[in-house]
Amino acid sequence: MATQHVDHDALAVNAQDEYYHNARERSIEDDMMEEYSEKPPPPPKKPLYKNKKFLITCGVISAIVVIVVVCLMVFVFYPMICQSLVNQANINLNAAVITFSPPASASGAQKRETIDIQKQFFMQMDSGLSNTGPFSASINFHNPVNVYYNDTLLGQVNLPDTNIAGGSGNLKADTIFNIQDETFFAAFSKDMLALDSFDWKLSTKADVHALGRSATVNMDKTISIPGMGGFKNVKIQTFNLPSNGPNNTGIAVELGTLMNSPSPISVQLGTINLRIGYQGVNLGNVQGTNVTLSGGDNPINLKGVIQPLTNPADLDKVGQMFSTYVSGGVAQTSAVGLSCAPDGVNTVNWLSSAFTSLTLNVGLQNQGGPLNIIHGVSMGYLDLAFNAQNPYAPSLTAPNVLANFSIPFGFSLDIYEVTQNITLDAPASGASQGGNFSQLVVPWVASQSDQKAGKLQFGINQGTLQGISGMEPVFDQYTYDLTASNVYSFNVSGVATTKTSTPIGNITLGGVTFNVGTSLHGLQFLNNTPTTIGAVDMTGGTQQGLLLNIGVGMGNPSDFSMSVGDVVFNMFAGSSHVGTAALNNLTLQRGQNSVTAVATFDPNSSQDGKNMLASFVEGKNSSTSIAGFDKSTSIASLVNAFKAINIQTTLPGLTTQLVQSANLEVLPDSAQTSTVSVAVNMNNPFTAGMAVTKIISAATYKGMPVGNINQDISSNPFVARGKAVSTSQALSMSMNMEPAALALLMRDLAVDAGLDTRPLDALLGMGGFHIQGQQDVSPDPAIFETFNISSFVMQAATKLIVNLNLDTGLQVGDYVTQLAFAQNNVPVKSDWTITRLIPIVGQPIVQAIVNGAKLGFDTLLLSDPTENNAKVQMKGSITNAGPMKATIAFPGPLSVRFQGKQIGTATMPDITTVAGQGAQFDVPSNFVITDGAAMENFAAYMINNPGFEWEIYSDNVAVTALGFTFTGIKMDKFVTIKGCNGFKDDVVINSFNLPSNDPAGGITLTASTTIDNPSQVGFSLQSVNFAAYYKDTELGPLGASPGNFAPAAKSNVNMTGRLIPQTTQEGLDAVTQVFENYLAAKDTLVDVKGVSASGPQGQVQWLTNAFKTLTIQNVIMPGPKEKPTLIPSITMLDMQLDFTKDAWSPSASSTKVQAQLKNPFGFPLGVTQLSMEVDAEVQSHKMAHLSVPTQKATTDQTGIVTTQFSNVPFEVYGGAHDLFAGFLTVLTKSANGSFELAGSSNALTQTAIGNLQLNNITFDVTTTMAGLNNFGGQTQILSLVIAGGTKDYVLVNTKVAFNNPSQITIIVGDINFTAKTKDGSQVGQVFLSNVSIKPGNNTFDAIFHLAGATNVIGQLFSDYLTNAQVPLTIVGTQDSTKIASLQPAFSSVQLATTMNGIQANLIVGIEVTMTLSGLISKKSTSKVTLRNTFATEYILTGVKAEVFFNGASGQFKVGHIDSIPSSCSVPAGGQNTCSQWDVAIDASILQLAEVLVAPKKVLQVQQNITTLVGGSSGYGAAFYYYQNDVPMELQLDLGGLDLPLGGTNYNSTSDSSADSLAKALTMAMGGKNPATASSSAPAATSDVKATPSADSGSSDNKPTTTAPAESKDTSPADGSSSTTTTKNGLWPFKRYVVLPTDAPRPLLVR
Repeated sequence: MATQHVDHDALAVNAQDEYYHNARERSIEDDMMEEYSEKPPPPPKKPLYKNKKFLITCGVISAIVVIVVVCLMVFVFYPMICQSLVNQANINLNAAVITFSPPASASGAQKRETIDIQKQFFMQMDSGLSNTGPFSASINFHNPVNVYYNDTLLGQVNLPDTNIAGGSGNLKADTIFNIQDETFFAAFSKDMLALDSFDWKLSTKADVHALGRSATVNMDKTISIPGMGGFKNVKIQTFNLPSNGPNNTGIAVELGTLMNSPSPISVQLGTINLRIGYQGVNLGNVQGTNVTLSGGDNPINLKGVIQPLTNPADLDKVGQMFSTYVSGGVAQTSAVGLSCAPDGVNTVNWLSSAFTSLTLNVGLQNQGGPLNIIHGVSMGYLDLAFNAQNPYAPSLTAPNVLANFSIPFGFSLDIYEVTQNITLDAPASGASQGGNFSQLVVPWVASQSDQKAGKLQFGINQGTLQGISGMEPVFDQYTYDLTASNVYSFNVSGVATTKTSTPIGNITLGGVTFNVGTSLHGLQFLNNTPTTIGAVDMTGGTQQGLLLNIGVGMGNPSDFSMSVGDVVFNMFAGSSHVGTAALNNLTLQRGQNSVTAVATFDPNSSQDGKNMLASFVEGKNSSTSIAGFDKSTSIASLVNAFKAINIQTTLPGLTTQLVQSANLEVLPDSAQTSTVSVAVNMNNPFTAGMAVTKIISAATYKGMPVGNINQDISSNPFVARGKAVSTSQALSMSMNMEPAALALLMRDLAVDAGLDTRPLDALLGMGGFHIQGQQDVSPDPAIFETFNISSFVMQAATKLIVNLNLDTGLQVGDYVTQLAFAQNNVPVKSDWTITRLIPIVGQPIVQAIVNGAKLGFDTLLLSDPTENNAKVQMKGSITNAGPMKATIAFPGPLSVRFQGKQIGTATMPDITTVAGQGAQFDVPSNFVITDGAAMENFAAYMINNPGFEWEIYSDNVAVTALGFTFTGIKMDKFVTIKGCNGFKDDVVINSFNLPSNDPAGGITLTASTTIDNPSQVGFSLQSVNFAAYYKDTELGPLGASPGNFAPAAKSNVNMTGRLIPQTTQEGLDAVTQVFENYLAAKDTLVDVKGVSASGPQGQVQWLTNAFKTLTIQNVIMPGPKEKPTLIPSITMLDMQLDFTKDAWSPSASSTKVQAQLKNPFGFPLGVTQLSMEVDAEVQSHKMAHLSVPTQKATTDQTGIVTTQFSNVPFEVYGGAHDLFAGFLTVLTKSANGSFELAGSSNALTQTAIGNLQLNNITFDVTTTMAGLNNFGGQTQILSLVIAGGTKDYVLVNTKVAFNNPSQITIIVGDINFTAKTKDGSQVGQVFLSNVSIKPGNNTFDAIFHLAGATNVIGQLFSDYLTNAQVPLTIVGTQDSTKIASLQPAFSSVQLATTMNGIQANLIVGIEVTMTLSGLISKKSTSKVTLRNTFATEYILTGVKAEVFFNGASGQFKVGHIDSIPSSCSVPAGGQNTCSQWDVAIDASILQLAEVLVAPKKVLQVQQNITTLVGGSSGYGAAFYYYQNDVPMELQLDLGGLDLPLGGTNYNSTSDSSADSLAKALTMAMGGKNPATASSSAPAATSDVKATPSADSGSSDNKPTTTAPAESKDTSPADGSSSTTTTKNGLWPFKRYVVLPTDAPRPLLVR
């Protein structure tokens, strides 16, 4: 279907249309010739109906007619069908993308289109067409298409042609949307953001092509488009507070939001800023970049800073927000749009108006639920106090509760107060189901927090552990489990509220829930350590039993003390209940407890009770136990726990014999009566006295009867006073006193036992005796195995010892009992009369055995030392202890001597030897120091020497052998023991750490050590302290608590201490060397000196003084396995390079160099000054060297060291020139460049021990630096002045600007660039002097030498003078700089720029003079006044111009100038009227008349000119120039009639004036018809549609007709031309001037 044209359309003819027009003209001419041709008429034809075939063909013709009629009907209704289908068709918008930068073309390049972003935007639409009918068709829209919203014109778009088929089609448009009204469009945009849907109405006409036909239809379609609905579904997916804000002010916030848009419309928002808030509190602003809102989910990352707040109410709300987030709740926050800039800089008014109306309500919630902030709780040591009145509300004190916490944010905080509601949760145990059973409310208390370590410490003072009503059984089980367990684990949960200092202010952070496990060491039923019974005192008796005070030692291994009031336990002997034991007002402290139990003991109640009493009296240990029962305590919550206690212990026997001795008196008549007198010496160790009422006793000697007593003394009881030895009255003992019987008793005992007398003889021989009948018998152990001590009676009559079996009646207070017990080894003392029986023989024999015995120690472990005593665990042996089994007892302590002085005494338990072998022992001892100075001397000697010798002495050793105890034996032994030998080479430091600054000053030091103790003497100390030295400089104290050094073994000891501050240079140098060794992965040898040692009561002076003599030399402080990297990264945030002095050694400076300091330890380490030797490398190839002298430096909390340097040569290595030049090229072309920095640094560091100069700190890092990025690829011409010219170039003074996106300043001196046009033509050189390119925007004065090809320069002048924009490219070359290192870099520079033209208005006015003869000959003259806007003279040397006038019926050519007679000079900034020029008149008389009578005489001038810019020796330029609305004055000289017609102010209101004037002119010319006055006059050009506007030179108003095809010569044969066509002007300018011809054609200017 041919395109329909309306009358007002301009006919645009292009190259493709040429054939069409020629063909059409030929067709018209053919028709005309056929119409007027004269041919003879054809012969008459035979009528059709007479044809024979008429009847045959009639039917066929009729059918064809019918078909034709049908087709006509279809085609008649075709437009209506098309309109109907268009009406019913639907347009569905699938997607629309609104942007403000040109979209990419199909090739991927961006279109070069510019728009007014306030009134236009780019829109890409993808629409679906449906219900389009059954036909395939193509649709051509009449653009522009009007877009309406709410019946108001919103704007216009252009839609491309499209096709439909099968009832559907697609419409994809890439167009510019032209906004009709910005205010209304802003209102629409608000609706688009807020509403769920909105309607657009598209209105235009369209051409539909189908079935070979075309029709123009009206298209008014309403499109329903989903809106963005106010963004109801906005989510915060990530919420991060990574750090403090700038300068530690505020908190940096990062929000990962997901904004869902249900609309298919995408909008480029660019950089957006929003204000975030909570409950009316302005939190701060956040920003997102490169934001485009699209349909569906839009992830938008926002960053900003929460600003500090000062209003307490605001801080409370912010605390509430954080508390809600922490507890997993939803905090409703708001975000209000502030601004959006699609290109990141410039705002779009209507878009900003819509965006700022946007308010988003967003729920801030941690997706993972409540934050797990508290990870663990350690209660530390507790003090519990129970009472019967509130059994389920014990008092609790915990001075050091420690909570482990972590905050998932990076900003700093300090928790300075805390309050908590804590609930204790017991696990299921036994019959208890467990659960929450108690609550503890902790009021606000001061706290200390360590965010880095994740520790929060606070105390609980006199809190109440309040049981939960109904959960008493769980509480009971809790106390039971605490009592029973070694480690009892349970849960604590609750809610904590903290007062926290943050960078935005102090906030109250609540909702910190926790549910963590914790544990306590329990009582273990008090069976963890043996419960010991010490002193037992009988204080009296009642009818119910004996009253005893029992000293009990019991250990509490738990983490808590308990105050439980009065406690009563049942006491058992075996399985028999024999009484009770009460512990009144009991408080169990942690550790060892010494308490007194008040017992009521009823031995009469059972045989077990009697046996226990007998064993006790006999000095034998007996097993006993105490056990809880229902009434053990009156505190209900402890009943179950205490009744489960069952403590097994041993009741030690009396250490002294109750019957201490017997006084035997052989009466003079004993031989006759067999009765001797015996007085019993009874030692009562108790407070209560004892009354003996009857004695039945049998005395034996190793089972042999010696005598018997059976005497009732109830009438005169023997009263043994308390705490005293009492002697009974004389008692009668019957004894066989016959000599034969006595001899039989002494010698025949061995015979009756199956032994002969050799043992007696051997003993006598061992004692040095030679008696009658004595045989010389070797003392072999075998002969003494059954030998009885009675053999010794002959030599030791006074030491006769008997065993007694007694059955006594006993009364203590009101308690009466029968005590049957055995008393062994009772010495029987006699007076001189006993010598009549047996000589004393035993004592010398025993002494000789003791003298020959050898004492040795394997190990001695000293523990719990005090100033006066210490515990010693002795392990050793006694050898050569005689031929018979013996028990050696030490009733009194042994004297220990060193170098002749007694240093102390030591208790020694009984030792049993094996006959002929001796004994091995491992026994405890209490060492009492008798001489502190001597003890100190010994300890120092023992520590520092390989061995020492002890003298062990006692004069009261008791030896029990052969059934008899010999007392008063002397022992004097010398024992050699290995010493510590100064721990030489025995101390190994496995590892050490410096985790933090020490509260006491300096740096905390921890060390894991292994000590190989060579000595047989070990230590178990409360603490031990040393001092570490390096080259006589004390590094600091180091200690261990406890200090356990096993004897003759290795011990792993963890030590803590600190490096002390150094106040001398020597000290600083020493510590520096230690650090440098470590950083170099080297070991350091240090000396360790003893300082002090402490026991349970604190420092022990004698041991401390001894430790002070210890110096352990050459202890290795190990270095790391690998050399630590102290500096992992270096960044130069800016850099200055001055290339003007040396191309290969530019002067370098930087005001901000940052290095990351990676401390291998945890203590704060700062750098205050440093120097560097640095190699800059590229891909591991050395490029240049920097030698940075010592500079000041600072170090922040993150370990970033900041320094600077100035004017340091960046000295390029000789072989690296190409590498350096390439690096500079990359840095110039690219957005960033990376390179390596390797070298070493000498740093003055700031530590808590002093300022340390650490040298040779090596580094090898890769760093990046923002590059110049080709200066953004563009430069800006700020001003341009044409200031002169030479024959070679036009001198142009310019001011240019371009942006340096990097932080690099380069000083490059004089540089130049080549200027090129868009097609690559060179148009001159740009010169800049003394250039220093700084970061950011740079402005320079530049000199532009404009020169090039004539046509190119002409085009540039034409554009410049007609206010056009000329795109240029500024290109670097190898000659852009003389600095060799920069030449490749500058060669890579390509900058786009635009030279903005000016509205020159070179023609001030034209004065035209016409004469009558000139009218006839079509000639006139003119004077032209020219203006010069340059700052230099120009000379007009040639003009070829055409002049047009806009008449009432259209534009027509008035005349033209082919040349000028002479040049015309116009001074700089001035004007000049040139000499008279000849003008050829092209207008008709009628047209001239119209000019003459026009009220406004202005001409449209188009001309090609040549000129010299800069005067007579200036630069020659030729260019096209046009100017509209040039004022004209017209002088008409008609012979004697002079008509001064004036200029543009001449007024004429009647068209008839022109007609009258035309007639008058016709008459004056001799009656010629005005229309034919000149055969060369062109026809009227009223149909020409291109009408230049009054704004001369405006690029927006230039004629816009299409350029003609290559012109053909259509001039008449006579040479008269009615058409003047000039292509490319007179010179090859890019301008086309098509002058009017007979056929109406538009004027094309391109």
